[in-house]
Amino acid sequence: MKKLNDLLKIGVSGLMGSGKSEALEYFKKKLIPTYDLDIESKKLLKINSRVYFKVIKKFGVGILNKNKTINKRKLRELIFNNSTARIQLNNIVHPEVLKRVVIISKKESKKKKTLIVFEGALISKKTDIGKFLNKIIFVHTPEKILAKRISERDGLSIKDALKLLKMQNNIKKNRKSADIVVLNDKSIKNLHKQLNLVLDKLAY
Repeated sequence: MKKLNDLLKIGVSGLMGSGKSEALEYFKKKLIPTYDLDIESKKLLKINSRVYFKVIKKFGVGILNKNKTINKRKLRELIFNNSTARIQLNNIVHPEVLKRVVIISKKESKKKKTLIVFEGALISKKTDIGKFLNKIIFVHTPEKILAKRISERDGLSIKDALKLLKMQNNIKKNRKSADIVVLNDKSIKNLHKQLNLVLDKLAY
């Protein structure tokens, strides 16, 4: 399903530290409905939800905090070090996120909105979420700049930041299939300028 009345559905993707969240914030300031799929995923993992029980069944109670909530750090470390576990988690969470994307899109369409933006690192043409969207924007930043940003933001060494980026090689490949690539290697002002040109292209 692609067309939903006159609603244009946009996805914003990119590596950690690339500025995709800044891009989402820019669209939000333009009064465009925006949704962070990482936040939507976390909502799905809330205690006693259907997804919550599926994740515990697959990965065990060792990923839980004392208050029975899922320890996001433990889960993240688990999937970073195990590609099979990452695929298993995605198979549980992604179909549910897609349902949320469809519901949200229908809701915004009923409000007569003409454009909606979803942000998520794993948005790509290969995923069902990506296939549902009309256009995908990939925010690209050279690796050296990314490593510096992540190091400063998270208090990591450049070496550890580069290790994290290496784990996102599957996301890096999504740049080739994106409809629009935005280069974010300068200032936030420059990023906003490029995003404004994107909106012009989309005739928004």
